[in-house]
This record gives sequence, C-alpha cells and structure tokens, in this order.
Amino acid sequence: MLELQALSFARFVDPNRVGSIHVIMNDIDEPGLRARIEPILAAYGPLRSKVELLSGDDVLLGPGHCARRPRMDQLLIENRYSIPVARKGGWRGNNGYRMQQVLKLGAARVAASENMIILDTKNVFLREFEDSEYFAVSGAARIPFIGVRSDFHRNWLCQSLDALGVPHPDLDQLHTTNFSTPFPVRRALILALLDEINERYGSVQALYASHRRPSEFMLMNAFCLKSPEGYAPWFENTANWNIGLWPSYSQEKLAAQLSRLDDPCSLTLGLHNRALSILPGDLRDRVFSELETRGVCARSLAEDVLTRTAALSG
Repeated sequence: MLELQALSFARFVDPNRVGSIHVIMNDIDEPGLRARIEPILAAYGPLRSKVELLSGDDVLLGPGHCARRPRMDQLLIENRYSIPVARKGGWRGNNGYRMQQVLKLGAARVAASENMIILDTKNVFLREFEDSEYFAVSGAARIPFIGVRSDFHRNWLCQSLDALGVPHPDLDQLHTTNFSTPFPVRRALILALLDEINERYGSVQALYASHRRPSEFMLMNAFCLKSPEGYAPWFENTANWNIGLWPSYSQEKLAAQLSRLDDPCSLTLGLHNRALSILPGDLRDRVFSELETRGVCARSLAEDVLTRTAALSG
C-alpha cells in the first residue's frame, strides 16, 4: 500500500509544493521493517529527495519530546519490548493501533512546513490538487465537519476533552472535524497540543499508555474547543472529496463509495484492508482498472498489491 501511495505522489504531487515527506515506522522490529520499506521509496520518483524514513524514536524520544520520564513510564512504554508477557507489535512493543495515533501527533515535530497533511498508507491520490483544497487563505486547514452521531465518535471526543480538562459542550449540537485521513492540519496546533500533553502527562506516549482513551484527531478538536477562538484559526469546514472503503460498510455502501470515482472532484481513495477483503469481484476490478486508467500504476501491480493487502485480514 505504501508503494501505491508513493506512486500516486509521483503521478500527481508537484515536488515544488512539498517541504518534506516522512514515513514513520510503527513496529517492534524497526530494522526488519526498514529493510522492507527502503526499496519502496524509489516509487516516489521526483519526490524521493524529500522523503525520510524515521523511527518512532525520532518523533517521540528526541530532545524536548518528553517533559518528564518516570522510571515506570520508561519500563512500561519505552521498553515494553523487553517484557515478554506485555510485548505487542507496535513501536517499542506497544499496541500498534494506539501507537499510530501517537506517532501521527509526533510527526509535527519533524515536519518541514507549517501546513501538514497526515496520511495512512491506505490513502491514494486520484488527481492533481491545488493548495487551496487543503488550506484556506487564512491558514486554516480545510476539512469536512460532521455531527457527533456514533458512539465511538462521542467516546473519543469525551475522552479527549477530559484528557485536556475541557468542559463538555452540548454534543448533540456540536460538529467536529472528521477523523479520517487525509487530515490537513497546521503544525503549530499539534505542537501546542503536545506541549500541553507534556505538561499534564509527561509525554504523549504516557497519555496513551494511561487508562484514558482519546484519539489523535479528537485531541486536536478538544484543544480548539478549549480556546476562546474555537476552531476558526485552525479549521474550516469544506466538502468531502475523499472516497473511503471501510469494513463496516454494507455492499451497497461500498458500491456507492466507488461510484464516486466517476466524479472528477474525488481526490483520494482510502483502501482499508478488511474492506478490500469483502469487496465483490466487480468492485475490486473497478479499483484495479481505475488505478491504471489514472496513471498511478499498471493494473497487474494494483491487483497484486491489493490482493495481498486483502489477505492481511485473514
């Protein structure tokens, strides 16, 4: 999936408009993962010189990244890989799902520009785009806002509000940013958020190792809601031009999402591996053909990569 994403960068993203691209590893075996990723980076083509492959340590354990490091935190967070019964598959033996949220926040520490776009490897660009599609003239990141309707959205937001000591607004009347990638955001917002988390918990990884269950994107929303200025300096509501395939979708909704490929405004395609595993043959064929038609890669490569990705769901 990283290779497909890199090929879509090479096809559609102007190198002159990119400050840096950071591929951040989230794996207990970083040397092994690095050996697998490095050959893929050539797929970025003219953007290759902008790409840096980083360890989780680079964004979480650098100078100033931790306000304090209690010995228990160092043992249970930074050295979990050395505890067999507690070891997981993510950064330094932690839970990979939770650590990917931590690493997305930590990425602000290495970004080369104020305007950032956070991506998962499942995100593939479908066309060229203008800067104004992601950031307004005011500097605010342009992103779709949604109501707080699902239980998991409500829980992520409440946990994030509580983590920052923010009184709960009327959630039934509130609209927050969405919580899927691509996620445009200003670097200054995340750095200020990380400073507050460090002051409260010592480090962002310590927060995520606690009993609290925030999410990275709802923490950003909680930070905005805590400010008298609210969302205005940071986010601006916009239409959603991103197609997403999720395993919770019905066959009808998957088909409806892929029908948006006919809309020339559609900007990215998000391919969750478990969604690919349940995608009917005709819809999977549509994805293979679309990536070739748009010049991202040959159909044979798309078919190989996406078939292997679907198999990851078991």
